[in-house]
Amino acid sequence: MRKIQPVSFSLSDQFEEALYKHAIKNGPFSKYIKRLIQRDMERGIRITPTKKAPAQPNVIHGSTNALNGFVLKS
Repeated sequence: MRKIQPVSFSLSDQFEEALYKHAIKNGPFSKYIKRLIQRDMERGIRITPTKKAPAQPNVIHGSTNALNGFVLKS
């Protein structure tokens, strides 16, 4: 059995975009990530989160009438 763990990159954030581009250049993404994890395990490195993930956006479902009362800017 396989466990799939998705990774997201915010391409509007310069740092995360650079991470994404670097990872893609290193061949198959899954294999690259597994090797990074293996390297950390062999070195006894434990990563602690430095910041919380951003909150998920609120999504408004419905027709354009659902947006009554909002000012839409272009």
